[in-house]
Amino acid sequence: MSTKHVSRRTFLKLAGIGTAGVLFAACAPATPAPQAGGKTPEKAVAKKKVRMYAQALTPRKRLETDRWDPPQKMWDLEKEYEDAHPDVDIEFVPNIPTGYEEWLVTQMSGGTAPEIVWYQRGYIARDYQKGWFVNLDPYLQQPNPYVKGNKRWIDIFQPPVIASGTAPDGHIYMITGDIVGTGFFYNKTMFDEVGAKVPETWAEYEEVQKALKDAGYIPMSISMDLAGGVQLYGSWSTREVQDVVYDHKMGYIKWGEEGANKTVPRTWKPGENLAPPVMVRAIKAGRYGAKDPEWKEMLRIIKGWSNYWPDGFWALPPDDVYRLWSTGKAAVAWMGSWMNKPVHNDPLIDFEWGIFPKIPKITKETSEFGGVDFPAMGGVGGVFQYAIASVAEKRGVLDETIDWMRFITAPKNLIALLNDHGGFAPGTVDTTGADPSLSVYTEMMVKYGTERIEPFDSMLTREFVDSLWNQLQQFLAGQIDMEKMTDQVQKEMERAADQLLAEHPDWAEGS
Repeated sequence: MSTKHVSRRTFLKLAGIGTAGVLFAACAPATPAPQAGGKTPEKAVAKKKVRMYAQALTPRKRLETDRWDPPQKMWDLEKEYEDAHPDVDIEFVPNIPTGYEEWLVTQMSGGTAPEIVWYQRGYIARDYQKGWFVNLDPYLQQPNPYVKGNKRWIDIFQPPVIASGTAPDGHIYMITGDIVGTGFFYNKTMFDEVGAKVPETWAEYEEVQKALKDAGYIPMSISMDLAGGVQLYGSWSTREVQDVVYDHKMGYIKWGEEGANKTVPRTWKPGENLAPPVMVRAIKAGRYGAKDPEWKEMLRIIKGWSNYWPDGFWALPPDDVYRLWSTGKAAVAWMGSWMNKPVHNDPLIDFEWGIFPKIPKITKETSEFGGVDFPAMGGVGGVFQYAIASVAEKRGVLDETIDWMRFITAPKNLIALLNDHGGFAPGTVDTTGADPSLSVYTEMMVKYGTERIEPFDSMLTREFVDSLWNQLQQFLAGQIDMEKMTDQVQKEMERAADQLLAEHPDWAEGS
């Protein structure tokens, strides 16, 4: 069996050759030419092809430049599955490092998407009505034949995990199988040098960062460049700080005056309680907006924090966040659980390190809106977020696609895939064999939950969030002031809310 690991350019070239082959075949004789001896060869049975874009689980060979093994377990599962199903051919689309969302929209709109695509959980509310994905409800109610004794596929998952693939219409369009987390990875050796301990509060954290900066170190490694940094760290920082400063106002945002004193709990699913329809209604009713004192306070806190980031953080490539930390230049790096394997195996790291058990708390000493712990920056759905494209049914391979998905979600297979990657905890009920080093992330989620307001990158429209990150980067870089930024964001927020209400009139209900 071939490994099928080709470059994207080669993949596209081969796709073109395949199309040409179909055209040539149309002009060929219908009956195969006789072989020597007058025998006609038996007609080969075409295999049913299931293509999959596995994102960070896409298998590939190790390169000379790799300092740790890349994911390869998918190849093992592919072989095992194809040996048991000789009429099926599983093919992995080569990894797409940049421009994935644009690629996906093009593929979906043109009907050329792979049968299985990686899909960001938060985008479902935006795209579920486009007819791109298969409604998985009926299949999830059927048994998974690869899990002994299972009567309903859905039962192998932890409820908050599988529920994260639910769209506003109540149907599940995506299989989520993992839990992702982030943490402040810190250089213990460097902390000891300046006499610092892991801070409990934001005020203490500022003192630690000042001591580190005075000692010649970069206190916090973060990127806010437009090529990927601001979409990551801009999203994380705004989501975290917003949840804290709006804590006293969550009930009002969701229900208005009658719910002003109600508590809005945190759950494992980011933005579950204040999802896009809720936020659109709140924006239109004036209960939430960029001119709020809380929104401005969020910007003030992040702007102050940026004093301890690398020089030129607005142009720093995201990959340099890890490089600065691993080479001993930065004391702390905000990284995801997907970096767990590199951190444990990178030979360049020659210092003792650890992970903050939580983000230091913003108290009243730092902000009038402080007082509650930060939520965990993570949630359900990381690398294993897969949707089945509706074209699978048109191509006559939906049953095979569903069956392959059942095979790779069987706990023993799913956990093997996640352990091979090294950065995600399983979202199944059975977690036998899961990597114990990932428990720090799940513990944060269990203890603190995740943010209650839908993340900006899925709250409104794509145009809104693209503009927001541009505005945020300029603000943090000192190119525009807070008033100019919030004026512009407020206008675009209202415009996006109007657009979504026009597209989803039912969202106005409950306002």
